[in-house]
Amino acid sequence: MSQLLLQDLLLYDGSGCTAPFRADLLLEGDTVLQVEKASSTVFPGAEKRSFPAGCSVSPGWIDVHAHSDGSILADPGAYSKVTQGITCEISGNCGLSAFPLYTGEVREHLKELYKVFDLKMDWTDFRSYADKVDQVAPAINQVYLCGHNTLRANAAGYGNPPVTEQILTRMKEDLNELLRQGAAGFSTGLLYTPGCFSGREELLELLKITAHFQKVHATHLRSEGNFLLEAVNEMLDYSRVSGCALQISHIKTAGERNWHKLPELLCLIRQARENGLKIHADRYPYTFSQTSLSIVLDEPFDKMDDRSIRNFLRQDQQLYERTLLRLRHARRNWNNVILTATGAEGYTHLTGQSIRSAADACTMEPEQLVMLLLREDSPGTMAAFGGLSGENLKTLLQQDYLCCGSDETARPADYSLGKSHPRGFGSMIRFIRMCRDLSIPMAEIIRRITLLPVTVYSLPQRGLIAPGMKADLTIFQEELLQDHADFQTPHAPCSGITELYINGIPHSSGIRSGKVIKVQG
Repeated sequence: MSQLLLQDLLLYDGSGCTAPFRADLLLEGDTVLQVEKASSTVFPGAEKRSFPAGCSVSPGWIDVHAHSDGSILADPGAYSKVTQGITCEISGNCGLSAFPLYTGEVREHLKELYKVFDLKMDWTDFRSYADKVDQVAPAINQVYLCGHNTLRANAAGYGNPPVTEQILTRMKEDLNELLRQGAAGFSTGLLYTPGCFSGREELLELLKITAHFQKVHATHLRSEGNFLLEAVNEMLDYSRVSGCALQISHIKTAGERNWHKLPELLCLIRQARENGLKIHADRYPYTFSQTSLSIVLDEPFDKMDDRSIRNFLRQDQQLYERTLLRLRHARRNWNNVILTATGAEGYTHLTGQSIRSAADACTMEPEQLVMLLLREDSPGTMAAFGGLSGENLKTLLQQDYLCCGSDETARPADYSLGKSHPRGFGSMIRFIRMCRDLSIPMAEIIRRITLLPVTVYSLPQRGLIAPGMKADLTIFQEELLQDHADFQTPHAPCSGITELYINGIPHSSGIRSGKVIKVQG
């Protein structure tokens, strides 16, 4: 097997506790064979690679919170991820995964949700889905969680039927098998249907299975705003009872009236960690969140999936009018809501604008535009909401248990698979830059995007640069790192990334060398 020597790079090994030093790395196949001080050892026969002066190397950066379940099949190049230094991403978050697909209802639901990707969707369980991903040869490594909403819908649909012993047994058996097949953990999205209907007994039974496999529960909390502390206490209680490790997804204090809750939130987490619970979190470094535009609607839509919302708004004109009236009375600040995606015919050009500006361009009220978009394409209409605190973000970034997650899908440079939130193209670099501005040492920042997510999700042989570890590497010019994406140019790539090695193969070779990483419990 041929050997490759990467010469004279400033090495951040991923541990966070080793001072960086100039090093030579000897690779053999997909593995790091040797690490030595630069120019201290001769490696006869190795093919040599040199890089521009000032380049650094670290373990490959990991996007701990992604949603590329569908997009990676449609476009496995993952341009938005590789251009910001990512060599691995973890998808299946927020309760939504592309598996299992055991029923026609779930298959049709996901086909609608992933309509822009035009997928055949001919898999069933995690094993067959992973095979499908490996067949397209993704550019970067893929890790997947089993989503509770998808799991539950296979057993009980997207409504709210009584959870009988038979339904619960079905969910438990399915989760047990999917984790056995190598899914890295279990995710919940308790703000969304049908997860919002789940109760304590159901979730505890599923979390006990997750804990049995020594895998992680990643959760989109029931509330990130008005009932944030109650939602966190719920999850901490489940972790105490089940013994399951907890990852709090895109941790935040949503809405200005909830910004003051951050000290108490951090206190709850600190006490839980001091009491031995395995609690971590992730966050994107932006103050605009993003989700379905339909969350602006109240009852009865808050307990419906987006397909049902669209259908009800199309079929019941009186309900449509009543909902429009309630939306007007809510007096939302539409300048602070940015339309980021829609498939509504004739309105796609409005993405990137605030709802207020887009409505003005259409000579209609903001509420009228929102209702029209939801009636035409609720499943595909997304918006960014500017209700997050910049100061709270800085405080969160200083927590040593916080990973970086983009909360976005892998996308190509163009808009053929929809427009991304800027975080989809800039999260990693902005995370590094903001942490540096907070005087966090670079070695510690690198740990947060390499070894920390590896530790949380027990990813094999990654997260450190050392002999015997997999050769997933990010080579970068530290002083040139800069993100450029914004809502007007959301697909602008970052600068400062020189090269990636994924499983020992340079990305610049044109070979897509990523694979699905299965985690055995």
